[in-house]
Amino acid sequence: MLNNSIRFVARLRPTQPIRHFSQSRLVFQEKSSNINDFPWLVNRSPPRIAKYPYIQAPTSFGWMNILPASIQHRLSVWLASRTVHLNTGASYFPEQFLLGATFASRRALNVLSQHLNNPDDNTRNELEGMMSIELLDRFTKAGKECLTGDEEISINLPQIYDANLGDVWVTLGSSIAFTHTRQYEVLEWMTLKLCLKTSGVDVDEESFRDYRARVARGLMEGVHIRVDVEVDADVVYKISRGDDVLLYDEGRRTLLVQFETPYFEPAHTMISGRDPENGEPINDWSWVISDIDQLITKEKLDNDEIMP
Repeated sequence: MLNNSIRFVARLRPTQPIRHFSQSRLVFQEKSSNINDFPWLVNRSPPRIAKYPYIQAPTSFGWMNILPASIQHRLSVWLASRTVHLNTGASYFPEQFLLGATFASRRALNVLSQHLNNPDDNTRNELEGMMSIELLDRFTKAGKECLTGDEEISINLPQIYDANLGDVWVTLGSSIAFTHTRQYEVLEWMTLKLCLKTSGVDVDEESFRDYRARVARGLMEGVHIRVDVEVDADVVYKISRGDDVLLYDEGRRTLLVQFETPYFEPAHTMISGRDPENGEPINDWSWVISDIDQLITKEKLDNDEIMP
C-alpha cells in the first residue's frame, strides 16, 4: 500500500524549542500599492486548487475505471514514485530528497526576497539554479506590478518541522508531443502521461504486437518528473516601507513546493552511470522548484494549458 506521508521527523527535529504561533496577523496600513495582489498565500488562505481534476484511465485502459478514483490516484502515485526511486536510488529517494527539498525551499525564498527588493544578476543567477524560469519570472513580474519600489518584501521559513511526499508526476515520451499533436497522442491517467507517436494505420487494424512496440518506443523517448513536497513550517511573510509594516503574516502551515527534473531525451540520459560499489544510479543534474502553493498549476488549469 502506498504510504503517501513518508516521514522523517528525526532528521528535521530542531535543537531549539519549537515555536508555536498562536495566531496569524494580517495588517494593511495603506493601499498606495497593490501589495495584497502579490501571489503569496497568507496563513489562513484556502488552497488555490480545492480539488485537482485528475484524469481517469483513457479508453484503451478503460477497465481500470472500475476502481474508485482514490485507488487509481494512489496507484498512479505509487508507480510514479517507483520510477523516481529506480532512477535516483534507494539511498536517495525519498528521504534524502525530502531533506534537500526543505533546505532548498528555505534558501530559495530567502534569495527570492533579496532579488525582489534589489534585483541584480547575482541573485538572478542563483535563483535560476534553484527555480524554474517560469516561476521566477512570475514572481518577478508580480513584484513589479504589486510593489512601487519603496517597499521591502520578506518571505522566510524560520522553522521547518517536517516534510512529506505529495503527488508525484511522471511524463514518458517525447516533449514535442505537446506541440505536435497530429504526430503524437498523449495518454493521461491521474499523475502519469505517456506520449506515443501516432500509428500509421487505423486503430482497429493495429495489432497488439505493434501497439506494444509503439508503447515501448514511447517509454524510451524521454522522461520528465515533478514531485510535490508538503513542507510543514513556520512561514513569516512581511512587506514594509521604511519603519512602516504594511503587511505582516506569520503562522505554521503546509507549504506545497513542487520540484521538477530537466526533460531528459532520450530517457536513459537521466542516469549518467552506476556506482561501482552498490550499483546505485549516478545523476549529474539538479532539481529546481517549479511551483509554490500551486500558483503556476492553477493559472495553467484556468488557461487550459497542457503541462508536461
